[in-house]
Amino acid sequence: MFSKNTKATLLCGPKELSKSFMFEIAMYWAERGRRVVYITPAPLERRPAVCHDRSNPGVAALKLIRFIYLSNYEAFGEQLIKLHTYATVPSVLLINDLDDYFNEESAENDLSTNIAKTCALIFHSMNLCSRVTKINVHVCAWTTSILTNNFLQTIYFRNIWNVTEEEGGKVILLEKLFTTSSLESYKYDKFEDGMRVLQQILYDSEEV
Repeated sequence: MFSKNTKATLLCGPKELSKSFMFEIAMYWAERGRRVVYITPAPLERRPAVCHDRSNPGVAALKLIRFIYLSNYEAFGEQLIKLHTYATVPSVLLINDLDDYFNEESAENDLSTNIAKTCALIFHSMNLCSRVTKINVHVCAWTTSILTNNFLQTIYFRNIWNVTEEEGGKVILLEKLFTTSSLESYKYDKFEDGMRVLQQILYDSEEV
C-alpha cells in the first residue's frame, strides 16, 4: 500500500483556516504544472482569502485544478476509486475538511476502522495514479480534530503540521509534529511572507 511514489502531508488546524490554506496549496501545485483534484464537502462560495502576499492565480493554473464537491462518505469513496480513470489523471489530491467524512453514520460505531479503511483507499487510489502518470504523486489533507493525536495519523502521513493563529489572527504558527529535525516550527505574518511557508510545509512531501 505504501509507495515511495506517494507523498503525504497532513495539516491539523481550525476549520476556519482550512479553505485558505488548501486553496493556496492547490495553486502551489497547479503553478508547477501539476493536475490537482481538490475534494471538499461543501462548494466554495467564493475564492478563499489568501494567507500569502501573492498575485491572483493565472487562468492556466486554475484550469489544472478540478474542484469536486462530495457531501457524504459514500460519494467520497466512489470518487476515490475513479481517480486513476480520469481522462487527465491527477498527480495531486487535496482533501479539505477530511473530518466531515467521518461521522457517526459512516463510522458504523468503529471510527478507527473507518479512518483506516478510508486512508488505505486514499493511498491505494493515488498509487494507481502514480503508476498511470509515471511520476511522484502527492496527497494533502486537512483535519480539525479526528486525526489529531490519533496513532493512525503517523501510519498514513509522514509530513504532519499543526496550524494555529496568534495575535488575533495576524500571525500563523506552524509546528511540525513527530520530527527529530531542529527546524520544527515556523512563524509568519499574514500577507508578508509570499509562498515561503507553503514551500516549508510541502518540502518534505516533495523530497522524502
